[in-house]
Amino acid sequence: MINRNEVAREKMQRAAQMLNENGIDMWAFYARLKTDTALELMFNTATQNEVLFLLTKGGERIAVAVEEDAKVYEASGLYTRVIAAAEDTFMVHFKQLFDEFQVKTLAINDSVDDTRCDGLTVGLYKKLEKAIGAGVMASAKRCSYSMLEELRAVKTPSEIAIMRECSRITTDIYDALFKRIHVGLSEVGVAKLMMEECAKRNVVTAFGNPPEYPLVLNPKGGMSHRDPNDINICEPGDMLVIDFSIRYNGYTSDIARTLYFLKPGEEHAPQDVQDCANAAIRAVGEVMAHIKPGMRGYEVDAIGRQSILDSGFPNIPHSVGHQVGLEVHDGGTTLGPKSARKASQGILRKNEIYALEPTVLQDRDKRSAIIEDNVLLTDDGCELISRRQTSIIEIPYRTGEEA
Repeated sequence: MINRNEVAREKMQRAAQMLNENGIDMWAFYARLKTDTALELMFNTATQNEVLFLLTKGGERIAVAVEEDAKVYEASGLYTRVIAAAEDTFMVHFKQLFDEFQVKTLAINDSVDDTRCDGLTVGLYKKLEKAIGAGVMASAKRCSYSMLEELRAVKTPSEIAIMRECSRITTDIYDALFKRIHVGLSEVGVAKLMMEECAKRNVVTAFGNPPEYPLVLNPKGGMSHRDPNDINICEPGDMLVIDFSIRYNGYTSDIARTLYFLKPGEEHAPQDVQDCANAAIRAVGEVMAHIKPGMRGYEVDAIGRQSILDSGFPNIPHSVGHQVGLEVHDGGTTLGPKSARKASQGILRKNEIYALEPTVLQDRDKRSAIIEDNVLLTDDGCELISRRQTSIIEIPYRTGEEA
């Protein structure tokens, strides 16, 4: 398993480059009680104690922390300087370092666009401001949004390796499920099988508060985002949609599969089932064939959306895709309609990872399918990091688990 400190090392190296590119002298990450989610991304820490990290354009990596945390940061080897401080001396050290590096421009994590880049609380900002003076702060402060958004979205080599493994484990769990699943199970029964497979691999689900069940939906019970229940029982001739994410080494996957339970004596799913699943599969393939860096989110969305319409199914009621990373829906550019929100106007970049999910969603008396796979953007296209579903998954008729 990759040491997450390697991710932090890569992120801090890129941050120094960004500070130079943007003409910024220092970047301050100041938090307590996990108020700034960037601490996990940038420094591989989940401390609830007050902590101040300072990055400089010259490559200095400084941690100011209470003694118990300072020992951990010192041992990590990530920092050029670690200062153990009492909480009432944090700002004394900040002022000394601010002066030492002759800071004229200071990046801070406040953003009106993305909560993931808005980690500096008002109270901590006031402490920084008081330490150097309101006038100096007004002149020096810069919003870190453009840098932090890119650092979260564009994956480093270590992050890519982690997410490849995360996707592999996810599809392995699916494969194990397909050998066990049978008619007579409820949605909750299917979810429990998946939780057993997660436990075997020492991973947890990534949505909500683990061990929260994955999304298991029998379309006859409706396709709204809801919890699986014990009312909807899988019967011969039913379809089943599963949208499943795991968390591995801090990172997540997001992969969906659609199944059909064969009736006794039935060799293959009927044509209407195949047409429904194939429409979603074809749309994912169309997006994969065209997505590349430089496109805007809404341009990619239009490709998947039109493919579903061309197959004769209703317009997709959600975005065609989204970024995946530390969270299942990880902010940044969304592959959504142009008019939907600002996020869909973002420009795609190499080494971003997206979940692609152009779907067929219909009323419960009709067929529905969700096929979702994860791709890494390359120089001129994308690379699949999960294993694609290329046809409806047909579950042989059986009433109990095979030995």
